[in-house]
Amino acid sequence: MKRFVRSLIDLSTFRFAVIFVLGAMLVSVLIVLSIDLLWDGRLNAELEFAGVVTPFLDGMFLIVFITAMIKEFREEVDQRKLAEEAARKLNEALDEKVQERTKQLLAVQDELVRTEKLAVLGQVADTVGHELRNPLGVMNNAVYFLQTVLSDADETTREYLGIIKDEIDDADRIVSDLLDVVRTTPPHPERVAVEALLRQAIRKCEVPFSISIKWAIPESIAAVRVDPMHMHQVFWNLIINAAEAMPDGGELEISANEDRESNTVTIKVKDSGVGIAPEHRVKLFHPMFTTKVRRVGLGLAVLENLILANGGSVAVESEPGKGSVFAVTLPGSQVVCSEDN
Repeated sequence: MKRFVRSLIDLSTFRFAVIFVLGAMLVSVLIVLSIDLLWDGRLNAELEFAGVVTPFLDGMFLIVFITAMIKEFREEVDQRKLAEEAARKLNEALDEKVQERTKQLLAVQDELVRTEKLAVLGQVADTVGHELRNPLGVMNNAVYFLQTVLSDADETTREYLGIIKDEIDDADRIVSDLLDVVRTTPPHPERVAVEALLRQAIRKCEVPFSISIKWAIPESIAAVRVDPMHMHQVFWNLIINAAEAMPDGGELEISANEDRESNTVTIKVKDSGVGIAPEHRVKLFHPMFTTKVRRVGLGLAVLENLILANGGSVAVESEPGKGSVFAVTLPGSQVVCSEDN
C-alpha cells in the first residue's frame, strides 16, 4: 500500500487526473451494468450515460481537492528534505570545525610539551655540559697519549684504546647536541651551491657499500642562502639516519627542486629502509624522543632548530617497511648556480 501511495505522489497532476477519472468511470460503468442486467436483464442507455457522466463530474471535484492535498504534501516533503539537507551540512561543518580545533589543540599541546622539555634541558645544559666536557677532554688527551706511547702495543691493547676513544667521542657528541638544542648559534648565511653542500656532507658520512646513492639534482638548481656549517650538520644527520634505517642495504636518493615563485629550494633525503611508525612520526622532532638504543633523542631536535634558524622548514613522509623521505626547504639566493659534477 505504501508503494502504491508513493507511486501516485510521484505522478504528475495530469497523469494522476487521467488515471483517477478513467478508473472512476470504469468502476461506475461496471456497477451500473451489473445492476441494470440483474434488475431486468436489459441495458438502459440513459442509466449507462448517467453512470459515466456522474463519476466524471464527481471525479473532477475530487481531483481538484486531492491535487491540492498532494501539492501541500509535496511542499511539506520538499521543505523537510531541505531542512534535513541543511542539518546534514551543518553537522558536517560542525564535525570539520571540531576536528580542526582538535588538531589545533593537539598541536598546541605538543608545542607546550616540547617547550617544557626545552626548558628543563636549558636548566641543566650549561652546568652538565661544562661539567662533562672537562673530564671528557682529560680522558681524550689521556687516550691520545697512550696511543702515542703504546704505538708498538699488541692488537688487543690498541683495539681497547680505540673503543675508549670512540666512546669518548660519542659522549662528547651527546653533550654538543644537548647544548645545541637549547643554544642554537645565530646563523651566518651566505650563498651556497646545493650540490657542493650535499657532496661535502656525504663525504663525511661512512655510507656502507651495500647502500647505493642516487643523485637527482639539476645542474641549474639555484643556490641557497644559509649558514653552511649549520647545513652540513643537518644533512650529515639526515644521511646518517637514512643509512642506519637500511641495515641490510638499499638505495639512498638525494634530490632537489626549486620553486622560483617562493624563492625556495627543497632538498629531499629518501631511503628505502624500515620506515617510521605513525605514532612515532608525530614525536619525531621532540627532544629526548628516540627509538634507537644508546641514543638520547637530540639529533632531530637539533636539526629542526638549525633549519628554522636559517629560515627553512622540514617535513617527513614515511611508511613502515617502505622507507622515509625528509624534505628540507631552504631560502634561495635568487641567483642560478651551476655546479660541475
